[in-house]
Amino acid sequence: MSTIRKRLSSNSTSRSEKTLFGAAACLNDEWDVWMNPHLNFAVKKNGCSVDHEVDCILYHKEHGMLLIECKDGHISTEEAQGTEEGFIWKQGKRVMDRSPVKQVKESIHPLHDYFSEMFPKIGRNTYYKVRVQWAVCFPDMNSMEKIGSNAIQPKRIIFSSDLKSYNTLERKVKKILETKEKSYGDRPFPNDVLSDYDYGRLVSFLGCFDEPTWPELWEMESGARVEPTEIQEMLMESITRNPRMQIEGVAGSGKSLMVMWETRRLVAEGKRVAVLCYNDLLAEQMRDNIKARGFDDTQVMAASFHKMAAKYVRTAKIKGIARHEPEDAEAKTEYYKALVASLPTALKQLRDGKKKMFFDALIIDEGQDFENGWLDMALQLLNDPQKGTVRFFYDPKQTIYKDRETLGNKTFGAMPIMVLKRGFRCTKRILEWVHDTTDIRIPCYDNTPEGRPVDVRVYTDPGEQVDLLYKEIERLKKKGVEPEDILVVSLRSRRNSGLAALNNDVFQWSDISDSLNGAAINIVSAYRYKGLDKRVVILTDMEPSKNAPGAPHSNAHLILVGATRAKENLIVFKQRHKM
Repeated sequence: MSTIRKRLSSNSTSRSEKTLFGAAACLNDEWDVWMNPHLNFAVKKNGCSVDHEVDCILYHKEHGMLLIECKDGHISTEEAQGTEEGFIWKQGKRVMDRSPVKQVKESIHPLHDYFSEMFPKIGRNTYYKVRVQWAVCFPDMNSMEKIGSNAIQPKRIIFSSDLKSYNTLERKVKKILETKEKSYGDRPFPNDVLSDYDYGRLVSFLGCFDEPTWPELWEMESGARVEPTEIQEMLMESITRNPRMQIEGVAGSGKSLMVMWETRRLVAEGKRVAVLCYNDLLAEQMRDNIKARGFDDTQVMAASFHKMAAKYVRTAKIKGIARHEPEDAEAKTEYYKALVASLPTALKQLRDGKKKMFFDALIIDEGQDFENGWLDMALQLLNDPQKGTVRFFYDPKQTIYKDRETLGNKTFGAMPIMVLKRGFRCTKRILEWVHDTTDIRIPCYDNTPEGRPVDVRVYTDPGEQVDLLYKEIERLKKKGVEPEDILVVSLRSRRNSGLAALNNDVFQWSDISDSLNGAAINIVSAYRYKGLDKRVVILTDMEPSKNAPGAPHSNAHLILVGATRAKENLIVFKQRHKM
C-alpha cells in the first residue's frame, strides 16, 4: 500500500500545520502521514471513549505511530497556583484553554488499548502492539525559550530546526518513538510490524485518503508564494522616467517577466522595441509571448543576438557570409564569428535606406551573456544610439562563458542601477542546496514554500546516469508528474555528457538552434536554458569539484544556472569523488 497523504483542508489557517506538513510530505514512502484525522473509538477493556481530532499522525511499520499537536507563534508557561498542573500555557500573550501536552497525550493509552483489541495474534493470548507516542510542534521556535522545564521534556518538542529537512525530522521522530516509559518498565513501548491485512485495517481506522500528486501539492503551496507582480510593476514604474537603466537581479527574481512588462509599456507609448538575448530558446519564448499579446514585427523584434546579426548582415548583402546557418557545430561557431565581424558594416549600410529596421528602445535580457563589444553593436539598432531608451537586465552570478569579457562596457556601466535582491521562482530548499554547493546565496521571501528536499543520486561512471534517469522518470510518473513538467539539464555539452547517446521517443536532446520537443522529455545543456524554467529539473553530469573540500564548487556559476531552472523540485545526478 502506498503512502497516505491527506491534504490540509482549504480553510486551514494554521501556519504550524502547513509547515509540519511541508516537511512530513517529504518523508520517504515508508512513512504514512495523516493531517487532521478524526479519532472516534471506544475501548472495551476499560470503557474509555475517545472523540477528537489530532493535528498530525505519522506512522512507520517498524517504528510506530506519533501523534503531534501543532501550535503557531511563541509558546510559554507561567506558574499559576490553584491550577491542575501548577502552571498555565500561553500562546503569545493569550492563555490557552488547554495544555497542548494534555491535548495530545490523553489519547496515548486509550489507543494502545484499542490496538491491542484490534490486532490480536491468532491462537495466542498476546497481541500485536502498535507503539503510540506523542509530541508537540512549535515551528516558530528554535528553543524552549520561556517554557518551564517541568512542563514538557525538550526532546518531545519539534522545533523549526527539526523541520529544515526530512532527514532531521525523521531522526527527531524516531528518537521520540524510542522514548523510555516508566509505565512500561522504563523501556520503549513495544511495536510489531503489522501484516498487510492488519495494516489495511489501521489505514481504514485512521481514514484512507488518496495520495495527492505532486502537481496537487504544488497547487497547495502556490498560495503561499509571494505575488511579485505588484512589487515588480511598482519597480518598473519607478524607472519609467529614466531613459536608460541597468536592472541587476538574482536568479528567479523575474527579470524576464519584467522584460515583457516593459516591452508592453513601451509599445503602448508608440515606441518600436528591440528585445535581445543570447539564448535562442529564451528568444523563442519571448517571440511567442509577444505574439500572444497581439504585437507584430513592426512593433517588436525579439531575437537572439546572433539571429539578429544574421538578419541584418543578409539584408545588407554582405559578401562572404553564407545564406544559411551550417549544421556542423564547429562550422556554426565560425559562421557566428563572421556574422559578428560583419554586423557593424551591415548596420551602417542599412541606417539610411532601411529606417524601419531601427528602433526607439532596446531591451537586453540575460545581459551577462553578451560580450562588451556586442553591446556597442546592439546600441546601433537604435534610431538614436546616444539617447534611445535602454533597459539592460543581468545577473553577474550567472556569468558562465569564461571566454568572454562581459559586464565591462563603459556605456552600459554608466547607467543607473536598480537591484532585485530576492528570488521567488525556486523553493527554499532548492536555494539552500544551491548555497551549500556553490556558496552563492539567493535571498527569498518569508512565505516562499519550503518545498521538497533536493534529491541527490550518486554515480561512478557517467553512463550510469541513463539507468538513473529512467528510474527517476518512473518515480515521477507515480507522483503524477507529466513529461511537460520535466526537464533534464546537463552541466556539459551533449558531446561530453554521459547522456549523449540518449535520443528516442522518451528523451530528446535539444541541440544548438533546435526547438524543444513537445512530445518528449527534453535534455538541454545549462548554457541553452538560461532565463527559462520548469517545475521539475533533473540536473545531470555534475562532476566532483576541483576545489579543496569545503570550498565552493569549482563550477559554481554553472551549477547555479542549472539548479535554479527548477521551480518546485530539483533532482541532482552527482559523480562520486574518485579515491
